[in-house]
Amino acid sequence: MKKLKVDSKSKKEVKVNEKRKKENSIDEFGGRKKKNIIARHKFLFLLCLLAFIVCVMLFYIFFSLFIGGNDPYGDRLKGINSVKISSKLKNEVHESLDAIENVSSSSVRVQGKIIYIHINVKENVGLDRAKEIANESLGKFSDEQKKYYDFGFFLKQERENGFIVTGTKNANSDKIVWLKS
Repeated sequence: MKKLKVDSKSKKEVKVNEKRKKENSIDEFGGRKKKNIIARHKFLFLLCLLAFIVCVMLFYIFFSLFIGGNDPYGDRLKGINSVKISSKLKNEVHESLDAIENVSSSSVRVQGKIIYIHINVKENVGLDRAKEIANESLGKFSDEQKKYYDFGFFLKQERENGFIVTGTKNANSDKIVWLKS
């Protein structure tokens, strides 16, 4: 028998073929080895990884912008603690308004940066006198509070066809602007 001569080139081919068989071998779960799958699908793997990172970032942005924080006013109330309206001050304003002879009832309510003052005047009181009463109520508040808070006034005359007037004072203005309803 003749011995076949195997050159070095064919030995290399044999090694390469064995290596390929090993790489393409099937693991115990019936699938190809994971290393080979990732290597063969590098672009798809990187694309999925990038999509996952983008989803995580979008999820974080969504929660931080729309759901994060418990304060319904956001940053609009910054500095409110330095000019806080105490319940004592609200009661003082309420009692001073009720002490006026022409006022039948009043209420003071603070919501965020707005102070709502409702004044019901007796039926013999004119509109100008009711506006004066509202202006007098501003005297109970400090200048810092007047510059920080907006004021909303609701004046109502007790008679059947009496006037109903609303007024607002912006924190940046010194006067009340009146609207007849």
